Amino acid sequence: MKSKQCLNKKVIAAAVAVAFTTPAFAQEAPKMQRVEITGSSIKRVNNENAGSLQVLNRTDIERTGATTALDVLRSASVIETSLNSANTSSGSFAPGSSAVQLRGLGKVATLILVNGRRIAPYGLSDGGQDNFTNLDAIASEAIERIEVLKDGASAIYGSDAIAGVVNIILRKDYTGARIKTNYTQAPKFKDQRTRNVNAIFGFGDVDTDGFNTYLSVEGYKSDGWTKADLRRQVPDWHGKSVGGAAWDAKSTYSPTGSYYVGKDFYDTKKGFVAAPGCPADMIEAGACKFDVLPYDGQNTTNERWALLSNTHFRIGNDIDANFEISSAGAKTDYTVAPFNVSSPASPNTWYNAVDGKVVGPFFYPYLPVGHAMNPYNFPVEFRARLMDTGNGFNFNRTNSEQSRFMLTLNGTLGKYDWKAAAGHMISEATKETRNASAKGYTDAIVNGTYKFGQQNDPALLNAMFPTRSTMGRSKTTFIDGTITGELMQLPAGPLGFAVGADIRRQHYEMASSDNVLRGELVGVGGLQVDDTKNQYSIFTEVVVPVVKRVELSAAVRADKTDNFDAHLSPKLGLKFTPTDSLLFRATASGGFRAPNIVESGNGLGRGSFSTNTVDPKRCTTAAALNKLVQGAAGATAADKARAKQLSDYDCKGSLSTFVSSNPDLKPETSKTFTVGVVWEPIKNTSFSLDYYNIKRKDEIAPRSTADILADEDRLPAGMLTRVDSTAQDAEFLAIASKYATGITEKFTVGSLGLAYRPYVNSGKTKVDGFDFDATTRIKLDGIGDLRIKLEGEYKLNYQIWNVGLNGYQSNQIGTWDYGAGRWNVKLRPSLKVGAWDHGVTVAYRSHYTNNSFDAPTYCVTQKVDAANMDACSVVKPPVITDYNLRYTGVKNLTLALYVNNVFDREQAVRWRDGWSFATTGFRTVGVSAAYDF
Repeated sequence: MKSKQCLNKKVIAAAVAVAFTTPAFAQEAPKMQRVEITGSSIKRVNNENAGSLQVLNRTDIERTGATTALDVLRSASVIETSLNSANTSSGSFAPGSSAVQLRGLGKVATLILVNGRRIAPYGLSDGGQDNFTNLDAIASEAIERIEVLKDGASAIYGSDAIAGVVNIILRKDYTGARIKTNYTQAPKFKDQRTRNVNAIFGFGDVDTDGFNTYLSVEGYKSDGWTKADLRRQVPDWHGKSVGGAAWDAKSTYSPTGSYYVGKDFYDTKKGFVAAPGCPADMIEAGACKFDVLPYDGQNTTNERWALLSNTHFRIGNDIDANFEISSAGAKTDYTVAPFNVSSPASPNTWYNAVDGKVVGPFFYPYLPVGHAMNPYNFPVEFRARLMDTGNGFNFNRTNSEQSRFMLTLNGTLGKYDWKAAAGHMISEATKETRNASAKGYTDAIVNGTYKFGQQNDPALLNAMFPTRSTMGRSKTTFIDGTITGELMQLPAGPLGFAVGADIRRQHYEMASSDNVLRGELVGVGGLQVDDTKNQYSIFTEVVVPVVKRVELSAAVRADKTDNFDAHLSPKLGLKFTPTDSLLFRATASGGFRAPNIVESGNGLGRGSFSTNTVDPKRCTTAAALNKLVQGAAGATAADKARAKQLSDYDCKGSLSTFVSSNPDLKPETSKTFTVGVVWEPIKNTSFSLDYYNIKRKDEIAPRSTADILADEDRLPAGMLTRVDSTAQDAEFLAIASKYATGITEKFTVGSLGLAYRPYVNSGKTKVDGFDFDATTRIKLDGIGDLRIKLEGEYKLNYQIWNVGLNGYQSNQIGTWDYGAGRWNVKLRPSLKVGAWDHGVTVAYRSHYTNNSFDAPTYCVTQKVDAANMDACSVVKPPVITDYNLRYTGVKNLTLALYVNNVFDREQAVRWRDGWSFATTGFRTVGVSAAYDF
């Protein structure tokens, strides 16, 4: 029968469904079943809760042409990419992984679930701090649907659900066999291509055989490329922008090499002299220059596989069971240029974590007098490219594996439903690359054992540039249980309830290799953490029909983590349906994120570097001495250069720091408020509008360097180390004394050596805006079914707390700091005509400026010429149109075509940072074929 209760499983489902979803109220529904939806533990016939929920079903997923879980999620307007394995920098802490976020609050504030439960965090913490879910470990073909709860849900799911929840629901049953393959390429840039193949096979019927089991296997590969491959694609404006002037400039480090010659170290009139043997066409301004772009990688080669097996079976007559095994792996390789002889002009300092001391200052060596490559009678700087460290010797690769074993049970106990689950999961990742050894490199260059222009012994190269690695491993074991049902009958309907408990044990370790931890490699900060924590929680939820058409929901959860106080997370929701076609809803909730093991565990911590550091106890003196020298009549260029260099050490130098865990951290907490309306003015047409407001405080981050230096006199002993700089200070005073008598400026303390920066609760963020959604379905006689979907977000404010101002900074929406404008809108019409199914997606994002909090008039300050001022002032993302076509006219065969960026719109002009392939807009064409056996 057709249901006439539009809001009971019909209009609301349509209002929150994503593009192309056939509204539930237009379908035949012979039997209404109670279902559990994301954001609630209570099963209800009315599958809409008080919070806004967006659903992507299997049909929606196939329409996107997406071949990864990340790309599937990015089809939703509210989802933002936080990390993408396809274009992550080789210097990233967590390459080979992908993550998303909601509301711009970061990936650690968005909870990712698979089948309603967590999966193990990626083995490598991003930034050395963020534990997050790697979407690349999820087989996209096994996804049945995705539910995105755009509301805080810590009262239901615990830690991390501050901005919302993404629940990826995998297929429960599958019978038959299917194989599918996909190939995608950019016609203008053929190196940008991906291909994948997946297969699924299942058999058994739960009702007749007592079981169903299936196996899904998936393989994926994307190609990497070098900067030279991109040379023809770089737009003209890039060369004029601030960040792009020297994008393809030739390197002064060539295979032949050049000498950088001056009277002494501080001579500002140094010049290049090409070494003998440099081809004439490679000499520019005296230097032997080299096109390094063919050797320098711009994108990764990424290979992935994923496997999922699920067995659905019955235990007796009352227990429904699922046993899930999932496993995935990935390999990410960067093309890395051969090493070059590093310049000795700048000092390096870093940290020996094992011995707890600063290493340096270290200078890369000059060629000494008598060296075979030094034709001068003084030590000379030699710049050369060590070509024998190419061809795979210099590498940067990441390997990862992830698995989960989970048993879920569902049954009934009298008039109540119950569910329970237990599982074990593990994630491992290792990143390996090479780095210069302070001793090995120096010895080989100074002693002349490294022969320039030749293929040197691999053992020597290994001593100069040993392999360094970072290994991470995450393990989680859990068990949970929930009882749900109807507690009593109220005048307006049944009072539903749920109560449950959850126990999790998590172990996390991440460590740099010993040569890094011991400070043997130049300028590399180490990291080490290894700890275990147990988490316990109990939770309850009720749904109360207050009066007819008014429903109140309430939930509270208590979470207890080892060594931390218990935390309560409450949530209230209200639904009011004044008519069958109109719904009002609102929620108020508290959220939290518990400190993770990196932030609060027992590890050594991680080394880092703070640049442009101002030493409040030395900079004033250093600046005064430098000003005296710069303004002195007759001051030599060498003295001016050295005075400026010495001043910069104290006024904008690099400080070696060590970020340490803090067992006294509090959890990050949030308050979220939402209010919305859903309206179906006519059948098969609905609208929704929701306002959200989130305030987060006690955000966890390393204590700022500026804060530590300002508070130096009150710091515990050893938190800030200074080193003896008597010789350096005497030199500075001696230079200044040449040009002035009776100098009163003196240094009272040594220069900065090392600062410990513990994780602290310090930050705050507040954000608000609107989500909107409109959908309609029209049957066109003689043609087919037309469906139109409009969804989007309008951001009002995004503000972060500024300690120096003791208040919130100005709104970042529409500025460079946020990197996006207010509007993010997607329009999705589709038309099904017989066996042909056409779909279009039109994506619009509003503009933003290049101004930021620290550069409020960026283009003016950068002195951009008048002809380019308009291009610099505003970043205008193009309107992108995608097209998809599916054909099912041949039995068991599905063919599809996907054209993304149909009109080949170029990316927005990002004057501030230049052109980057990560934000390009090349047209791509994809084809896929699937056959069902």
